[in-house]
Amino acid sequence: MENVSMEKESKTLATLDVKVLAEDAGDGLDNLTPDDLLIPSLKLVQKGSPAVDPTDSTYTDSVKVGDIINGVTNESYDGDAGITVLPAAYRRIYLEYIPREAGGGLAGIHEDPAIISQTHRDEMGRDVLASGNYVQTTANHYVLLLNGEKYDPVMIAMYSSQLKKSRRWNSIMAGQRVTSNGKSVTPASYSHMYHLSTVPEKNSKGSWFGWRIELVGQVEDINLYRAAKEFAQSIQSEFKGTSTEAF
Repeated sequence: MENVSMEKESKTLATLDVKVLAEDAGDGLDNLTPDDLLIPSLKLVQKGSPAVDPTDSTYTDSVKVGDIINGVTNESYDGDAGITVLPAAYRRIYLEYIPREAGGGLAGIHEDPAIISQTHRDEMGRDVLASGNYVQTTANHYVLLLNGEKYDPVMIAMYSSQLKKSRRWNSIMAGQRVTSNGKSVTPASYSHMYHLSTVPEKNSKGSWFGWRIELVGQVEDINLYRAAKEFAQSIQSEFKGTSTEAF
């Protein structure tokens, strides 16, 4: 068989034109579904976080307690300066965990809030099932992280003391109004941007950093709006096609 040379043809194609990229947009990604993609999660850096543990592989001296970190890329953001996000979708789930003393780990994911009625509160404030496993109510906010001209899809999971913040955020989104043809309507969640930063919090059990959520204003960039809408639709499609009772 004749050998086929794969060397660069500098005379015929010196640089890759953006027009070529546009013509071939999406090639090779045709069969990807939301199940094939990993949505990074933004987390708050706490005292016991790996990012601030010198013995952990993800440690870097540029990250401090109270910062925000991407759980997949390990990219961090200053907690005081905060980040700007555009909400796309929301989902409340109930994570069932095995206690650490029994081996630990995730035992199941539930959507039906009735699971909480099967629990009792222990001395640590956890919702415990008869099996001994405990349930963590978790509010997942799927958002676009705005970074200059970039906007990346990420998820923010709020639980425990942050559930109140989640409910407040949902109330702010549901409270927005726009007038069209003389009628007041509630726009999509991705119609308005929000600024998220971190604040120190504490109670009798300890101290930690929580979220501060502030309304920025309405989106003006139609491309950003459409990107958020597309992200929202992909997430909703995943919700419909995925059973979360167990895995």
